[in-house]
Amino acid sequence: MRLVVLTVMAYAVTGCSWLIHDRTNDYLEIEIQPNIVVPAEVAPVQLTPRLAIPDVQPKVLPEEFVVPRPKALVLEGIRESDQPLASENAADLEVELVKDGNGSAILRLSVEYARAWSEIGEALKKAEINIVDLNRSAGTYYIEVIDTLAKAEPVGFWAGLFGSKPESVKKALEIKVNRARSGVYVAVHIDQENLADDADAKSLLLSLQKHLQEPDKDSR
Repeated sequence: MRLVVLTVMAYAVTGCSWLIHDRTNDYLEIEIQPNIVVPAEVAPVQLTPRLAIPDVQPKVLPEEFVVPRPKALVLEGIRESDQPLASENAADLEVELVKDGNGSAILRLSVEYARAWSEIGEALKKAEINIVDLNRSAGTYYIEVIDTLAKAEPVGFWAGLFGSKPESVKKALEIKVNRARSGVYVAVHIDQENLADDADAKSLLLSLQKHLQEPDKDSR
């Protein structure tokens, strides 16, 4: 008895098609039967199949089917190299030095925030202004500039004795990039709450304006 049970279990593990008939592909062997005809004396009914199977001759397909490739899209009068230029020129960068309600100098850029943020970063690099850190979510570039009003002192005793050139004094500033309905505004701060001196701000913003408006050498 134990041997019989083990034998059945072995067949169950390896497959039991001999016990249960697999009817998955039985429909392939079914023959189409004629429609049912109801005798007239029984009932005046004429049955027609709702889902009639059409008599279609099978097509002989090649051994290897090759998927046809779509034709290349050709835009008349537009070259591939002109397409990115057209998208860039669609929103020309306009930079204007204006004053806010308090009379402080600010820059107004007539582009979306993402592009304004990127353009300001590139302008700072072109102006060779040191970017110490940045925070895009806060719209702030942290920079260092030379303090032209501060008196530079020689470094060390021997440097002063031999007339060495004193090191420049640097000061930290913040470039704030703010969204507005009429564009994007750029202001110069000494910290999060306080604006920079008007003379320093105007000088720095004029430098940024110059580099923002000059054409990119790579696109010439």
